[in-house]
This record gives sequence, C-alpha cells and structure tokens, in this order.
Amino acid sequence: MAWLKPKSVDEALKWMEEYRPKIVCGGTDLFVDWHSRKGLVNAEHWLDIQEISELKQIQMTEEGLSLGAAVTASQIWQDDKLDAFPSLRQAARIVGGWQVQNRASIGGNVANASPAADMVVPLAAARAVIRLSGVNGSRSLPISDFILGPRQTALAPDEMITSVLVPKECLHVPQIFMRHDQRGATDISIVSVAVIAKSSGDQLEWARAAVGAANAVPVILPEEQEALWQGVMDEDKLTRMSELYAASSNPISDVRASAEYRRAMVKVFTARAARQVLGLN
Repeated sequence: MAWLKPKSVDEALKWMEEYRPKIVCGGTDLFVDWHSRKGLVNAEHWLDIQEISELKQIQMTEEGLSLGAAVTASQIWQDDKLDAFPSLRQAARIVGGWQVQNRASIGGNVANASPAADMVVPLAAARAVIRLSGVNGSRSLPISDFILGPRQTALAPDEMITSVLVPKECLHVPQIFMRHDQRGATDISIVSVAVIAKSSGDQLEWARAAVGAANAVPVILPEEQEALWQGVMDEDKLTRMSELYAASSNPISDVRASAEYRRAMVKVFTARAARQVLGLN
C-alpha cells in the first residue's frame, strides 16, 4: 500500500492514473468509523491532497467566490473573504469541534455526499458549481447534478474535485444557515436550512433556499415554485413556502428523530430562517 502526497494537481492526476488510489483530505468522516467502512474502499493506495497548495486557496474571481477542495472548515470561518458568503461561514463554524474543523475540507464534505453534510446546504442554496479535473480533462457541474444520493456522486473514478464556485449573485446579500440538532455542534443535523435573498425596498427580488438532513439530497424547489419567493412576503406566503419545502422532503426515521418530526422541523426552520433574512421578526 502506498500513501501518496502530491504537490500539484498535475502530479495528483498522474498518480491517479498510475495507482488508482482513494483520494483523502481530512479523513474526518472516512476514518472515524473505519472498521465498518473499510469494506467500501476497494483501492489499495491512498492519495492525500492536503499539501497541494492550489487546492487550499480562497479567491474572489469575476465569476464569484472560489474555494479550493482542500480548504478546511476553520479556514472558511476565519477568512475575511467569507464576509461575502456568511451562510457558509456559519455552517463551517459548527462542523464538529475545532479538531474536526482544522481537518474537514469543503471538497470532502461535498464528495462524501452525506444527507446531513452542513457545508453542502448553503452551497446548494447558492447553486454552487463543482469543478472537477481528471486524466481526460476538466468539467464543471452544478452541485445539484453532482450529488446524486447518500454517498453517491457524479465523480468519475479518474477525477478529483479541484474547487467549488459560489456564484457572485449570492455574495454580499442577506443570508443565513441554521440547523437543528440534539447536542450542539458535536452531533449531526436533524434538519438544516440555508436561505439567501435579495430585496429592493419591501420587494423581494429573489430568494433561494436549501434544506439538509431531510432527504437523500439537499432539497431545493423547482424554478417555478422558487419564483414564488418574489414580491412582498407576508406570513401567509411564508407559510406556503415553508410547506412546499416540507412537502418536497423525504426524511428517514433514525435514533435522532422520526421522519414526521423532521418534516415538521423543515417547515419550522425554513420559516424561521426566512424571517431572519427578510427582517420579518
């Protein structure tokens, strides 16, 4: 078994083609329950991307905010550039304890595709774009096309995530991330919600929301339903919107909560987050 530590994306792709390794960054999810998960890893070698400097960059570009795949949760909540996208900073700040935040990467959070992944929720609300590189070239996918189900993604065997792009229209606008859990940040979410909105006076130009931990993939509404956010928002309209997100959810029952409770909390937290973002409290 080889533990490979490339210094560049090109070197990583070369070794991916040669060794067919399993990519690892922080390993905070993969290794925490290794005895039960090792059977899911069929690679003999490991590719550790933590020392690839280009994957640890946070940059403002003409398209928006670009976060390298190896950027950690602690980088996100400490970097001033995240003033532009505070919902992600809020999510990163409660990803486990500080030990986890120092290792957990945004690329790993996306690639792991856990329904309860915190940082994925504001990215889904923002319709973030996942940028991939492989031995045959590069491509980009909307996060909704990348995450296919629990621990299922569109990542090809010879590809790696290189960065995540948050579109510029979702920067410097009111937004929030909220989550409901049992024991604070030391537990995973029962339900999580991100809402991003832009207003002009008392008129809502647009809003986007995503719900996590209540479905196999983050819940976002179809465009025709999401368009209902526009105009003047009152309590009746807010209730209708929160009911749409609850109806679109398909949660599971487990030791943390029943499906019925989760669906009820989707309605509660979607409305609560929207009220704060829209100043309706």
